Amino acid sequence: MPAHENPSLTDEVMRRIKAPHRPVLVVATGEAAGSRVLLERSILIGRDPVAELVLSDAMVSWHHARVEDRGDSWTLVDLDSTNGITVNGERCREWRLKPNDQIVIGGSAIRFELQDGLAQALNENVENLLNVDDLSGLLVRRKFDAELERLLSFAERQGEPLSLLVMDLDGVKKINDTHGHLFGAYVIGEAGRLIGRILQGVGVGCRFGGDEYLGALPGFQTSAARQIAERILLGIANHPFQKDGIPLKPGISIGVASFPDDAADAESLFQAADKAMYRAKQSGRNRIEV
Repeated sequence: MPAHENPSLTDEVMRRIKAPHRPVLVVATGEAAGSRVLLERSILIGRDPVAELVLSDAMVSWHHARVEDRGDSWTLVDLDSTNGITVNGERCREWRLKPNDQIVIGGSAIRFELQDGLAQALNENVENLLNVDDLSGLLVRRKFDAELERLLSFAERQGEPLSLLVMDLDGVKKINDTHGHLFGAYVIGEAGRLIGRILQGVGVGCRFGGDEYLGALPGFQTSAARQIAERILLGIANHPFQKDGIPLKPGISIGVASFPDDAADAESLFQAADKAMYRAKQSGRNRIEV
């Protein structure tokens, strides 16, 4: 339907055009590339997982800088960081920000912008393209890895557990061989969206690659994480996978591991959960192992 025949679409476009310009920090390079922070109040920048803009590289201090709302302006303030900040190539301790100022903190380049509604929508779309897998709606691996490091850092600091699920669909090869790869892709995407719905509000999910997924569950010990895994297992078993009138019946094997009981860092946590997932495969598939 053309836009002029769709009043709701036309109204939304006009709303975006008329939206006031709002201050935004856009991360252009570094591990957080593609991230954007809409400035509505003063914010903290640093490696601290509770910061509004988390930059996890080693050149960034725990509390590196603050963007302060001064009423009539936004001011970037260095919080006695180890490696300092630069704006437009100049080292500074404090800087009153202007549109298109280029900020460098550690290995990240950040731009201060005043964006209207259309620019904000464009950046949201770009952020989704960079960070979200379009087939499953889950995070891509790069974004998930950064989020997992942030969650682990917070868990360690707070003395709390965190569990990781490594999940691999069963039966996708047979579906591909029998019906074609479009059917396999449908199952992978549908399963990912189901996993995302189950994890919503309790953790974050990722499509690891192919028909594999990851789920991070902050605050969950192994027993509680297993309950989430059981919901996913049952969800896959009971979901009506059907394409072009053809019913499809995938299963899923899930491995569970927890910080700090099974591992002390992200890499060893993944290895522990991955080994558990392979035990599930070797024990007959479509089951959970810890």
